[in-house]
Amino acid sequence: MFIFHYNFLRPHYSLNNLTPAQAAGIFVDEKNINNWLLSA
Repeated sequence: MFIFHYNFLRPHYSLNNLTPAQAAGIFVDEKNINNWLLSA
């Protein structure tokens, strides 16, 4: 779960404080985060 959080949900300075998911155009919210966690 740490790797999922680090790679998708944590804002990164080099991405102008966007999360990698946001930079890739992926919208992760409370409703679909469980699906992301299960597929990670």
